Amino acid sequence: MLSGGTVPTTSALDRVNAAFSGRVAQRDNQTSAISIYDWARQFRPGGQVTYNGTPYTSWQVSGGGANSAQYDSNSVVFACESKRIMVFSEARFQFQQLRSGRPGDLFGAPDLSVLETPWIGHTTRDLLARAELDVTDAGNSYWVRDGRYLLRLDPQNVKIITEAAVDPVSGFRVGERLIGYAYMTARDQVTIYDPTEIAHYKPIPHTASQFLGMSWLNPCLPDVDADRQMTEHKRTALRNGANLGYVVSLDASITGDQFKDFVAKFREQHEGPEQSGKTLFLGGGADVKTVGQSFGDLALKATQGATETRIAACAGVHPVVVGLSEGMQGSSLNAGNYGAAKRNFVDGTMRPLWGAFASAFGSLVNVPASSRLWYDDRDIPFLREDVTDQAEILARNAQTIRALVDAGYDPDAVINAVLSGDVGRLVGQHTGLYSVQLQKPGSGTSTTEAS
Repeated sequence: MLSGGTVPTTSALDRVNAAFSGRVAQRDNQTSAISIYDWARQFRPGGQVTYNGTPYTSWQVSGGGANSAQYDSNSVVFACESKRIMVFSEARFQFQQLRSGRPGDLFGAPDLSVLETPWIGHTTRDLLARAELDVTDAGNSYWVRDGRYLLRLDPQNVKIITEAAVDPVSGFRVGERLIGYAYMTARDQVTIYDPTEIAHYKPIPHTASQFLGMSWLNPCLPDVDADRQMTEHKRTALRNGANLGYVVSLDASITGDQFKDFVAKFREQHEGPEQSGKTLFLGGGADVKTVGQSFGDLALKATQGATETRIAACAGVHPVVVGLSEGMQGSSLNAGNYGAAKRNFVDGTMRPLWGAFASAFGSLVNVPASSRLWYDDRDIPFLREDVTDQAEILARNAQTIRALVDAGYDPDAVINAVLSGDVGRLVGQHTGLYSVQLQKPGSGTSTTEAS
């Protein structure tokens, strides 16, 4: 029997367990294992379980596995995804103080060890890389605690259990409630987890369900297929000697055997990369014309370059960062433009991904009160060009601190307010002294005269 959750959630889980008429086996007081055949009788793909004539529970397939072939076989997808992995896996995770809802200082704690060593012999880098690959492949990544370590659940085997939310007045179904996750194991068993036991990382929401994520590859699969076909076209052209297609007309007096012999010799001597550029000699009665389109006629570079850019756009990686053809020309390589492309990639893709990961895994660690699990990107080599910006920010912060201290505010309170970006923390922190001499109001005596 699953435990925890709100009253409707617990009630729904009780109904799910009760539907199996005592066939649910208790395990560690946290999860339950049942026969997959009993499960299949109760749940139908896209269907519902009905109790007393009212639909309560349905399940949705997480999916997965369809996009891994693109990562393994398409160079553009691999380049974009590997860049995402290399930068994404550089982050560390810390706890962050929350004061009046505003983020404050980052700090470490022993409870973070499950993220620092997610499984034996591996680090946060491995955890982030694996989660990113899951999201690219399936749109979802699922993890559970295994004592001091983490266990990854294969997204292809995870089902999401929801309960129909019914309006008590009208009796109409108005939505869905999340009540659990089911993992279908290799031994034809189903393990059910409470939502609080799962870290479900899904940075891109799926249009079909609020409980599912979607891979960034899904929208650009037609472009990936087009890139594959253009690459195959180039390979085929090279295998044919990079020549245009030939149409050979022979004299009507040529017999069938002579025709076959001519075709065989022509292909032997003039097809294939090793025959490219050879002079063509023909006997009397033969007329050769070239047909088809060259790479230039097709504008293949521009066409394939546009396809590569569309794939990179879906990945959230600027072409200049990946090194794609359209990013390696013109003003794109100027220092300012390249820096802007990097900031776009980090601020528009990486930081939202880090934030989504921290939000998902907050349920698996013991987060201190008035804090949250958050990412620390201060030691990432890819962001070192931001050091100049950070130095400028530090200089401006120092000027602000000096001005506020000179205005009479408590120095410690000023530093706290400036670093947190919350000026409201200065309320009630004035010393009662003004100006650089920090005179008391109405004293009429400066510090210099008093000395």
